[in-house]
Amino acid sequence: MKTYYYYVSFFILALVVNVLLLIRVIGEGMPMIDRWSSPMVEGLDGTTVFTVFRWITELGSGTFLIPFSIVFAIFLWWYARDWLAAVMLPLGTLLGYRVNHWIKISVNRERPSIFEEAEGVGYSFPSGHAMVALIAYGLCIYYLIKYTESKKIALWINIIGISLILLIGMSRYVIHVHYLSDVLAGFGFGIMFLFCWIGLYHLIGNWKVK
Repeated sequence: MKTYYYYVSFFILALVVNVLLLIRVIGEGMPMIDRWSSPMVEGLDGTTVFTVFRWITELGSGTFLIPFSIVFAIFLWWYARDWLAAVMLPLGTLLGYRVNHWIKISVNRERPSIFEEAEGVGYSFPSGHAMVALIAYGLCIYYLIKYTESKKIALWINIIGISLILLIGMSRYVIHVHYLSDVLAGFGFGIMFLFCWIGLYHLIGNWKVK
């Protein structure tokens, strides 16, 4: 029961943050958080920090995440014989991209800069890398922990996985193809999608057992 309230609380928090950011972006165009944070990364082009985050951002690209989710799904089927998880992981990743696209064309926010080589094209809000990385890696974390008996290993899976998700999201801000509010909204929408997808996984699993 405590776990249920934990998920509901995070879902509500993500929903509130997304609504507030949407209101600010649509109403003001440039929320205070972006006016304050954008100048901090404008001069990083060509630096070591930029280069490092430029490569980190590739771990959240569609060209990496889609094949990765398929390979991980095969691993899930081989390791746990969980065909439902093996189907829902790549399906959730693909659907996450579609949902992100629909939100972007509804908001129509321009990017702070274009960087085609790093998939920095199209509309800006919310960040697709932040959103889909959270969905794909979040599902990987969930399924790994589900089939891991060691609490110590589960803790390290959480630490490494969450750190990777945060770094991928922040990489979009550091290389200046997204505003900070885009990244925060990407995380928010990603959390909402992830929790709904995990809930659907359990719903179908319970129905399958019956």
